[in-house]
Amino acid sequence: MGQCGVGGGGWKGVLGTGYQSRENPQVIPNMTDFIEVASGSEHVLALRKDGTVWSWGSNEKGALGYKDDGVSYGPPNEIRFRPHQLTPKQIPNLKNIISIAAGYSFSLALDKQGRVWGWGSESYILKNVFDKTTQKEPKIVYEDKNIAKIVADRSAETSIIFNDGTAIIFPVGSSEMFDDVKEGTLLKDYRIYRVPFNDVVDVSMGGAGSLYALLRKDGTVWALGMNKFGALGQCDYKRYKGFVRVKNLSRIKKINTTIAWDEEGYLWHWGVNIYEKLLLKQIVGNYYNGHEPCPIRGIKKTDLSFFVDGHINQVNQVIGLDNGEVLFLEERRSKEALHPINWSWK
Repeated sequence: MGQCGVGGGGWKGVLGTGYQSRENPQVIPNMTDFIEVASGSEHVLALRKDGTVWSWGSNEKGALGYKDDGVSYGPPNEIRFRPHQLTPKQIPNLKNIISIAAGYSFSLALDKQGRVWGWGSESYILKNVFDKTTQKEPKIVYEDKNIAKIVADRSAETSIIFNDGTAIIFPVGSSEMFDDVKEGTLLKDYRIYRVPFNDVVDVSMGGAGSLYALLRKDGTVWALGMNKFGALGQCDYKRYKGFVRVKNLSRIKKINTTIAWDEEGYLWHWGVNIYEKLLLKQIVGNYYNGHEPCPIRGIKKTDLSFFVDGHINQVNQVIGLDNGEVLFLEERRSKEALHPINWSWK
């Protein structure tokens, strides 16, 4: 990745260059040699090659891992400070980090020793570990030398994938889809859902219906969650318990909730805000929903590097190619499904 770039609104300093908004992405000054970026609701983390972690944005819930510089406001005789960090700042005492993740108002970091460090609001993964208080500095919240990857969503969803292909999920609240959740034993008073597979490659979470999507080694995609918007890809809107295989998908290489990329270069989409008009569809509010995966028209990219699925109120998705080009997926009802953004991520 190399450099960090920003675009969009500058509210609370999430762009890393101040409060001002930007229509086009811009490189953040002095941010080089970075290999991973994670974005929460109002804060951003960046992992550098040397194993250090940098953060910026809102620190109202302690998600930055340090005391922010703050932004002053008010009349001279009543100066106050907003807890915002406008430019990237290194998180102290975090070393040898190999992976990062960010949720709504919390942050996670995995080090070489298999220790997961967490900080931020009490509403995150292990919400009872901090006794429902805000943790403003990184603290070890989970430890296992066999951890391969940590995953978090902009809500409070979190998952851990292990080297042997097993995975666990930290459920948010109680739901019938987690009827078989068992109490965890590694830390007191938090629940762990153990995924019933031992060949998990990736986990993606969030979107409409608290969706959990798994990519398995055989290239199939499995989903768990509410099916109101057809997000389980079962060709219906029925309720299901446990993971179900998303229909008509095989040889998948990457997933992001309700988008999947296959070996031939096609992007498949299902659930809320589908890109193709299906014979069977459901309209909920202003959203057009399809309960069966279908390829997004006009897209076949074998050199795809990443793609980001929008949330329920974000109908636009973005994909990045190996050569640095970024493409923007327009709204389903648009005549054109794909066009360049005119900037490079490299």
